[in-house]
Amino acid sequence: MSAGDVVCTGWLIKSPPEKKLKRFAWRKRWFVLRRGRMSGNPDVLEYYQSKNSKKPIRTIDLKECEVEILDGQLRIKRDFHGKHLFVVKTSSRIFYLVAKTEEEMKVWINNISQICHFETLEDA
Repeated sequence: MSAGDVVCTGWLIKSPPEKKLKRFAWRKRWFVLRRGRMSGNPDVLEYYQSKNSKKPIRTIDLKECEVEILDGQLRIKRDFHGKHLFVVKTSSRIFYLVAKTEEEMKVWINNISQICHFETLEDA
């Protein structure tokens, strides 16, 4: 496990890299959002194969990221049209993430936004 305080955890469905959106499967992954600032570690969003995995598949450094809700405008994949889809953008990759409920989506977006010093949904 990485260092940093866990802010939020949960299952999200994530997209493959953009070049592979058409051909590759969207996968359910266990996501962990960590705020490392107090301990001098980076703020990161990590995802794991499962809840019990010891090593993350990938660690996304949040110091260069943006987050936004897609409001179903993006017909990225018909199955997810209008679902609780949001985006985490970094300089190297765009992650399309799908939450189970609108509530969960808002929790993720608010937490990631706070860490990235963005406005929360209420401020927008």
